[in-house]
Amino acid sequence: MTTELPLLFFTILTQIAVGLAIISAIRQWAAADGPQSKAGLEWGVITGVLLVGIFAAFFHLGNPLGAVRMLTNLGTAWLSREILAFAAFAVLVIVTLITAFRKSVNSILAKVTALVGVLALIATGMTYAAPSMVAVYNLLPLVFFSLTALILGSSIASYFAPQDKQGLLVKILAVSLIVALVVYLSVPFIWLSGGTVMQASGKAYLGSILYWVHILVGLGFPLLVVWRMKRIPPWLPIFLLAGEFAGRLIFFSLVYSQALFLGGLY
Repeated sequence: MTTELPLLFFTILTQIAVGLAIISAIRQWAAADGPQSKAGLEWGVITGVLLVGIFAAFFHLGNPLGAVRMLTNLGTAWLSREILAFAAFAVLVIVTLITAFRKSVNSILAKVTALVGVLALIATGMTYAAPSMVAVYNLLPLVFFSLTALILGSSIASYFAPQDKQGLLVKILAVSLIVALVVYLSVPFIWLSGGTVMQASGKAYLGSILYWVHILVGLGFPLLVVWRMKRIPPWLPIFLLAGEFAGRLIFFSLVYSQALFLGGLY
């Protein structure tokens, strides 16, 4: 599993960046939250997190210098499209950061940047929907990754918004957590109704402590906190991040062991 840690950091960090870009673009014209006084700092964080995530991905490649050659299969390979999409997203994020410090974030630029981030997120989801992995040869990776982007994006964005202007962020986070709970509690049981490999995957998920850490620490507890406090306390994103790391660990254990172990986690 340690060999897949670069992919874990790549997916989590880039999805944080995409989520923050989406939330920032929404708040750019959301009258309820008002102007963003910390836009420069926010886009600085987006830039830093994104670049670290992309850098982490290079440790997964046997020959990092050969990454450019992956762009030769844009017509057939989602991995090539993912690389291109994140390259374009990175350029737009840096341009947005520059404009944020020079004057203010251009709303059109923010929207375009967020849109390209969504396209990169879609490409990532399709990249991990491998035909050889029966349980996730569908839209589940995209659903999982999108929920991570919204959960971590909306929660971390709270650091750049005053507590009295977190209404929109609280709503996005609460809805995302509810949807995530429904999805993650349902998926293992759906797998149990499938074939041998899918059944093994469902049992592996339900029997993993990481799965329940994700459910309880990363989703259930934060939802309770948001519902009771009606805001996002500064310490809450830490729980959410820990939960998403646990969920991503079990995801990669499933994806990279299923072909050999019929869905069993080791």
